Amino acid sequence: DRVLNTLKYILYFVFGLMLLLGIAAVVLIQNTIRLSIFSRRREIEVMKLVGATNAFVRLPFMLEGMLTGLLGAIGALVLLTVVYVALNGYDRGLTDPARLVGVPLLIAMLSAFGLLLGAFGSGITLRRFLRV
Repeated sequence: DRVLNTLKYILYFVFGLMLLLGIAAVVLIQNTIRLSIFSRRREIEVMKLVGATNAFVRLPFMLEGMLTGLLGAIGALVLLTVVYVALNGYDRGLTDPARLVGVPLLIAMLSAFGLLLGAFGSGITLRRFLRV
């Protein structure tokens, strides 16, 4: 009973940490896109003057945010791979949850989550700072 109680608190801590890191990732992506918007202000004005649609102006910023999220996810995957290999060499039972889901599926899910987080952060920033 005490072990289950301790495990419950560890899971609460990990969930809280995951939520905090997700919020931090969105804020970092928002700042990246905001700086990109401000640095390309003149190009955006010229594009609008020659008749570019709103979607055409916003697409590069969405792609930049998604690329930022994907690169962050790849960095996290590299760190997770190092930890996975270390834990697998120490005790194979510690990596059972990852093998249960399937490592390729886990990689795909984390990469997709990075893309979605990047798109979400970009979308919020574009709505707020890009008036086209």
